[in-house]
Amino acid sequence: MPRFFDDYSNTYLTHDSAAGRKQQRRGWKFRENFKLHYQKHLDEWQRGDMGLASAQQAFLRTRRNPAGQINPDDPMVPPLPEGWKEELDKATGVHYYVHDESGERSWRTNERMPRLQALRDRLRLEEQPQPGSDTQTHNTAPHPIENATPILEEPSIEYSPALSSQNILTDTHGRHHNYLRISLSERCNLRCQYCMPPEGVPLSPKSNLLSDDEILRLVRLFVKNGVNKVRLTGGEPLLRPNIASLVRSISDTLRTSEQNVPKDHVQNGMVGITTNGLTLSRHIDALVDAGLTGVNISLDTLCPDRFLEITRRNGLDKVLRAIGDCARAFRDKYGDVRVGPDGTGGSRVKINCVVMKGFNDDEVGEFVRVADERFGGDVDMRFIEWMPFNDNGWKDSKFVSYKDMMDAISSEGMPLERINDGPNDTTKWWRVQPRGRDANRRARIGFITSMSEHFCSSCNRLRITADGKIKVCLFSSNEKEVSLRDIMRTQSHEDPDSQDEELARVVHAAVQRKTFALGGHGNAEGIAKAADNRPMTLIGG
Repeated sequence: MPRFFDDYSNTYLTHDSAAGRKQQRRGWKFRENFKLHYQKHLDEWQRGDMGLASAQQAFLRTRRNPAGQINPDDPMVPPLPEGWKEELDKATGVHYYVHDESGERSWRTNERMPRLQALRDRLRLEEQPQPGSDTQTHNTAPHPIENATPILEEPSIEYSPALSSQNILTDTHGRHHNYLRISLSERCNLRCQYCMPPEGVPLSPKSNLLSDDEILRLVRLFVKNGVNKVRLTGGEPLLRPNIASLVRSISDTLRTSEQNVPKDHVQNGMVGITTNGLTLSRHIDALVDAGLTGVNISLDTLCPDRFLEITRRNGLDKVLRAIGDCARAFRDKYGDVRVGPDGTGGSRVKINCVVMKGFNDDEVGEFVRVADERFGGDVDMRFIEWMPFNDNGWKDSKFVSYKDMMDAISSEGMPLERINDGPNDTTKWWRVQPRGRDANRRARIGFITSMSEHFCSSCNRLRITADGKIKVCLFSSNEKEVSLRDIMRTQSHEDPDSQDEELARVVHAAVQRKTFALGGHGNAEGIAKAADNRPMTLIGG
C-alpha cells in the first residue's frame, strides 16, 4: 500500500484508504489556516500595529514558517514584502534554524549583537564532546524531541542541554509558568452541553492514562523548576481512585520545596481541585485533611430543570450542599474560609458559571445574591465567557460578553465595586458594595473574559492531560501536544537524574512553542473555525 509523507499535515498519507483521504483533507485545511494567520500577522506588521520583534515571534514561531519549512513560492502563502527578513533580523536577536534549498539546516544569527552571539557560540562549543572523552558517544544519541516524533517535530529554537530552573518553564514571550493543571480522568458523570456532545467522547484505555507514580514524578519535576501551584481537573477528578492520597503526596512535594520559592509569593504550596460537585460532600473532609487548599465548583444554573437540561443529569441539590460543606471544612481546618490577614482575601471556595445567551444569562443576578446572602460572602462567584472547543456547539449568537454580564447585574440594582486582581489572575474581580456589613465579608464577583478581553500576556499556566500530554495553551491545536507519558515509559537511561534531564528538555521545547495568545487563532471565531483542539473534558480545563 503506497505511503508518502505530506509536508503540510506532517503525516504519512495512504491514498487508497478512507483514513488517508481524511489525513490529506486535514493537510489542506492546515494550509488554508496557515494562510489566514500568516496574512493577519503580515497585515499587522505592515500597518504598524505590531512591532518588529513581535512580528518575528509571530512568524518564526509558527509551525510552518517563512524561515524555512514553508515554501515562499507556494501559491497558498502570500508573498513577503521585499527586505522583510533582513529588516527583522537587524531589529532582533533571535537565533533560529533556516533550511536551504536542499533541506539542510543552518543557523541564522544576528551579527549586530556580537556579545550575544559570542555567548551562544561558547555554550554551543561547551556542548560538543572533546576527542576521546566519555561523553562523545552520548552526544551522538538521538535528540529527545526526535525520539518523541511524530508527536512534536524538533522546534526551531536553540536551548542548552544544561537547562536551569530559571528558563525551563519560561516561554519566548518572557512568561514564566508556575501553575500546573493536571487532568486526572477523561471520564465525567455529567454531559454538560458546553463541554461535550450528549453521547460523550471516545475515552482512552486505562493503560494510556498517567499512573499515580507518573503524575507525582511530573509534579516533582515541575515543582523543582518553579511551579508552586497545582490544580487537579478532569473530566471529573473525583472519579479518580485514591484521590486523597494523591493530594497528600502533591501537597507534601510542594511544601518540602518551599525553601526554593520566594517567601513573598502568596501562592506557595497551593493544591486545588475543579469539580462538578456531585460527589464532593463525601470526599471534602478527607481532601482538606490531605492538604487541599481550594475548590472550584462548576455550576451553571440554580434552576433544577435547567440543570437537567444543561448537564443532562439531575443533582443540583447535591452541588449546592457540597458548596456549603466545602466552606465548613475549610473553616474547620484554617479558621476561616477566606485567605489573607483576618480573612480579607479571596475565598477557598469558588463557583464557576459559564454564561450562555438564552439559557442562563437571566440568572447572573441571582448567582450574585446566592454567593453574597445564602453563603454569607464566604464563596467567590465567577462568571466565565463561553469558549469554543471541539464538539461543544459554540455559536457567536449564544455568546455573552463580560460587558453584557456587568450590565445585567447592574440592571438588577446590585452595584459592584472594582477590587484588585492577583498576580497572573485570569479573573477581573469586583465586590458587592457594602450595605450594613463589613466590606471584606461581601462576596467577590469575578469575570473570566477569555474571549472578549483575553489575559494571555500574563499567562502562567501549563496543562497535562489525563493521557500524559503537555498542553501549553488551552486553545492550542492537538499537533502541539507532546506526550510526556511516552517519554517516561520508553526512557533508556537508568540514572533518574538523566531521565529527568531528558524530560525537562522536552518540556522546555514544548513551552518554547507556546503562541502569544489564544493558541494562535486570533479570536473566538478563529478557534471555532480551526476545530483542531480536544473537547474540554479531554483537556482538563
